[in-house]
Amino acid sequence: MKLAAIDIGSNAVRLQIVRVNEIGSADRFKKLEFVRIPIRLGDDAFKEQWISKEKRKIFRLAMESFSALLGAFEVDHYMACATSAMREAENGEKIVKRVEEETGLKIHIINGKKESELILASILHIFEPNKNYLSIDVGGGSTEMTIISNQKIINSASFDIGTVRLMDGAVSEKTWQTLEHWVQHKTAGLTDINGVVTSGTINKILGLLHPNQLVKTITRNELKDFHRKVSKMSLQERIEKYKLNMDRADIIDVSADIYLRILNWANIKTILSPDNSGLKDGMLHVLYNKFYQA
Repeated sequence: MKLAAIDIGSNAVRLQIVRVNEIGSADRFKKLEFVRIPIRLGDDAFKEQWISKEKRKIFRLAMESFSALLGAFEVDHYMACATSAMREAENGEKIVKRVEEETGLKIHIINGKKESELILASILHIFEPNKNYLSIDVGGGSTEMTIISNQKIINSASFDIGTVRLMDGAVSEKTWQTLEHWVQHKTAGLTDINGVVTSGTINKILGLLHPNQLVKTITRNELKDFHRKVSKMSLQERIEKYKLNMDRADIIDVSADIYLRILNWANIKTILSPDNSGLKDGMLHVLYNKFYQA
């Protein structure tokens, strides 16, 4: 069986196609294809609440390509989800409806709660008994967090703070205050909280700091040092030193800053980056449970 996930984010759109391995295999999925296109829909959505003609054209071309790949790889089941940029754009529903009419590709515009649930589905297996965790996913337009204690979900929330949104000057001080209050209030009384991060940019940072580490972890102080260093670098210096794409290089310091604020508020000293975690991976797990284990 072949499954696919399409993640339509505020910074980039992603397609991942996998084959389901036989029961008993070490890994549930074998990756067959991964495509990432940095359209940055959030630049329009967060500034104008409208996705422009130019970005609509690029988006439709991307979805046409993704639809063709689903056919070429003979994918059995897929899920396509659009997050904060598409749900905030006034023409978001119209755009996804037209894509479905032209390509047959059905896209679900999901809210923050659903986004949190899907992200969590990709990492449920890592939570151990009698331990506390805060999962953090900082995307282009929103930040999703879930508190887990003794393998139980205690609280979950989504906030309109993300890398692209912050770069566009679309995050209010009140939103920052709401986020800070939630983190401090909801983690109060929990000791030795483990941070779990799932977004692409923070995973890239961990990979840069510990390229040969199988289970990627870094301390808050390591992230702080990296943020201080990269913030002083020009865009071109970041691209050359860390071999980054432009759309990653210009937000890497912003992403680190958001994570550092949350880690400080929750008094988290160490963070873990699990393999194959995030929205697209959560979609694949949902599809697996629905169609393979049924």
